[in-house]
Amino acid sequence: MQINLEILKSARIEDVAKIINLNEKTVVPDMMIRRRLTRNARIALYLTDQIGDFKSPIIIGNAYGEVPETFDILRCIAANETVSPTAFQNSVHNTPASYLSIVGQNKGYITTVSDLHETSTSVLKVGAVKSLEFETLLLIVSDSINFERVEDLNRCDIDKMECAVAFLVRKTDKKETISLTGKRYHGYSPSVWRMLELYDSVIDLENEEKIVAIEI
Repeated sequence: MQINLEILKSARIEDVAKIINLNEKTVVPDMMIRRRLTRNARIALYLTDQIGDFKSPIIIGNAYGEVPETFDILRCIAANETVSPTAFQNSVHNTPASYLSIVGQNKGYITTVSDLHETSTSVLKVGAVKSLEFETLLLIVSDSINFERVEDLNRCDIDKMECAVAFLVRKTDKKETISLTGKRYHGYSPSVWRMLELYDSVIDLENEEKIVAIEI
């Protein structure tokens, strides 16, 4: 089965270590909420603001979960220190989704997809299926995997410790203009490859219609 998605808007952000300018004070005016945000949540909120749509249904992909928070919990346990309640609360895969709901006051459909290296592919597939139900959808894939001594565990040749891509999409019956070929991105987590390929294809098309075929 094939479902065609029209890309209405797109956004991308990345950094070798840590993305600096995420415009947090504007995107999240409430200081108490802002202080509790994880890196993935900050990035997802920034991209949603760039897209300009906090109300559409959201599908967010996160392959590795909240790695910095999980690392902090394990470090505290190893050192016999008290685990931070905030770190414990934030150590689950759906943390960015919860903050998107809270900050955007979005009470609609929001779900998290985690499929390791196939995460961005799965986000697109879930988005395609859900496009049969909803008028527009916000698709996000985000991974922040930078933590203390990450270089000791990095066996995947990942150079970009933070990378995220977002699309606002809708179902269309128009003919596809984009075909995903399975391109590999050296230095990036495989979990974001398919959405990176789609983003590059969208940029290349400039003013043309941007329609991708998703095989289910």
